[in-house]
Amino acid sequence: MHTTISPVGPHLQETLGRVFGQFSRLIARRQALDPTAMSRTDYSLLATLEHCHHEAGMRTSRLAETQGQDASTVSRRLGQLEAQGHIERLADPSDGRASTVRLTPAGRTALAGERTARTDLIGAVLTDWPRADLVDLDRLLTRLSEDLATGARSAGQPPSPVAHATGKA
Repeated sequence: MHTTISPVGPHLQETLGRVFGQFSRLIARRQALDPTAMSRTDYSLLATLEHCHHEAGMRTSRLAETQGQDASTVSRRLGQLEAQGHIERLADPSDGRASTVRLTPAGRTALAGERTARTDLIGAVLTDWPRADLVDLDRLLTRLSEDLATGARSAGQPPSPVAHATGKA
């Protein structure tokens, strides 16, 4: 497989590493300047729950699996999100001894606000890009995300949070 990308592979992986790092720093700067800014972990957890189409929500163990994290780590974050009113715990209808978590209306509002703030950050960077380039970038990054999720599954790794929650590859 890597023979098809060998001429551009090294540059592509370095570019992606720089882009991911730069985006992480952009989000970290937002967090440093705005005490209400959501952490990357909390954003990912809430976004995954937003895409969960089960009324009963998702078990903590399954949510942890989608994040590639230990269940105890995710459980601690969920405790804080619950204290903030962003999620609620419910008895698992299939096993009353277990519980599920789901997004609350306040969690949806907080997630929407964070999404808008992050979209504005990216929008400021891409303000001069032609619409066609933005459409191409979105299409290609979506394809990359789906292929990375498929590759992770075939390698025995947990799928991406959104791909897992929506059932998309």
